[in-house]
Amino acid sequence: MNLQLPANIRKHRRDMSLSQEQLAERLGVSFQTVSKWERGECMPDITLLPRIAGFFHITVDALLGVNMLKEEEEVEVIIAKCSVADCHYRFEEITPLVEEGLARYPNNFKLLTWQAYALQHTAPKRAVEICDYVLENCTDSTLRHWTERNRCYALFNAGDKEKAIAAAEQLSGYYDTREDVLRNFLCGDKLLTHVQDDIILKLAYEFWFSIRKIGDSYTPDEKIALYQKSNAVYDAIYETDDLAFKLTRKMRNYQGMAEVSLLEGRTDDGLAYLRQAADCAVRHDALPQVVESEALLFRAHPYDRQYEGNFAACCSLLRDLETEDEFYASVRETSAFRDILVMLQG
Repeated sequence: MNLQLPANIRKHRRDMSLSQEQLAERLGVSFQTVSKWERGECMPDITLLPRIAGFFHITVDALLGVNMLKEEEEVEVIIAKCSVADCHYRFEEITPLVEEGLARYPNNFKLLTWQAYALQHTAPKRAVEICDYVLENCTDSTLRHWTERNRCYALFNAGDKEKAIAAAEQLSGYYDTREDVLRNFLCGDKLLTHVQDDIILKLAYEFWFSIRKIGDSYTPDEKIALYQKSNAVYDAIYETDDLAFKLTRKMRNYQGMAEVSLLEGRTDDGLAYLRQAADCAVRHDALPQVVESEALLFRAHPYDRQYEGNFAACCSLLRDLETEDEFYASVRETSAFRDILVMLQG
């Protein structure tokens, strides 16, 4: 059974502002027949397909959703590339990818949602407009939830803080989330995978990310203590060092500790933290593509680094050390700093 046909008949009928009775009359079939087509309970006779397509002024392929299937496949390829760029904070790569897709499929809600996400910082007012359009026209609940979130950030970045807060207060709370509700219904391997991937991994990330957002409220020593707590969280949850995401998060934490120390003039502490960051980067890059982790809370499945793309932690950290003068200019001529560069250069 063609899964696109019922939805396409319903869509084109509504686009022409026709009732099921009116469409049935125009096609010379019963109202009940059209109703069954749209519910997917039966399909039109093959000899009727050209007539139905002609009535809607589309091709039979379009009626059957052949073009839609091609669109879906191409859009998924684009979104996979966007996801890799997003994972590594290369947000500037997302917009051209999405715009290329929208040139072919201008009303694709998945692409429009990604476009709003990419524009929320660089063109927030445009992002709000896109979000409003998606929310007015898209019925996909997953896309709508993400769009509502994107709209909050876009409003805030556009300078409308009060509207952003009001919109954020309307979002679902933690205990209304998919993650929390599914935890109560799944069992066996599905429950194990869900808890490990969708809850524990995300909560560790949320702690890691949140301390960066609140850091300005703390003294330098307290900031360092927060980074240390984040590393302790990762060490407690993932007691082995065979998971790439753990090593990159710890690397960034040590880098944060180093930067705080160097800004405070604590050169020895800063260099010691940088060496620990470099050690995490080296171990990260040495991991194989697929890892059977020994961590107790990550045994549901092998970890595949496919979402990292070509990310190399050593190159990323090395680029920071060579270009960010605010933190590292004062120590670049020291032998300890040069030793760290050698570590990262392999």
